[in-house]
Amino acid sequence: MNCEGSGKLAAVLFFSILFLAVFAGRPTGSVEESKGATAFAAPDFDLQDLNGSHVTLSQFKGQKPVLLYFWATWCPHCMAVRPEVIRLRKATSDADVEIIAIDVGAGDSLARVKHFEEADPAPYVVLYDPDSKVTRSYRIEGVPHFVLLDKTGMVIYEGFELPEDPVGLLK
Repeated sequence: MNCEGSGKLAAVLFFSILFLAVFAGRPTGSVEESKGATAFAAPDFDLQDLNGSHVTLSQFKGQKPVLLYFWATWCPHCMAVRPEVIRLRKATSDADVEIIAIDVGAGDSLARVKHFEEADPAPYVVLYDPDSKVTRSYRIEGVPHFVLLDKTGMVIYEGFELPEDPVGLLK
């Protein structure tokens, strides 16, 4: 094997190990599916929506379940899953589940997110995380990322894909 071939092999091995180190220990799917994991309380937050109104997670606690959808305007996978999130919103009432999309802030400006939403408004709450503080508190390492909370504020699902039946997971 020549030097160029061994360099490529080393790079592949390095990135494979890095990928495993980052994602292998992170459970995805329902909390019940995560071997021995138990539900945990979601960190509260206070972010502004695109009109400047404050939204806190705690305002929904005890009222209804919440689906958090971490995303970014520059993320092709976020754009691919967006129609599914919109269909979920249309298929469920606000009383069944609150859907909150949180732009992770990194790589986006508030102006860009506003422009995006003006061109294609979402039928759910859209928040902007300007310094990615909330994104970091949820340990989000890639987008899209979904976190489903029961009405007591406990995380019952976390993953890179929208759960197939979020309302069913809540029962």
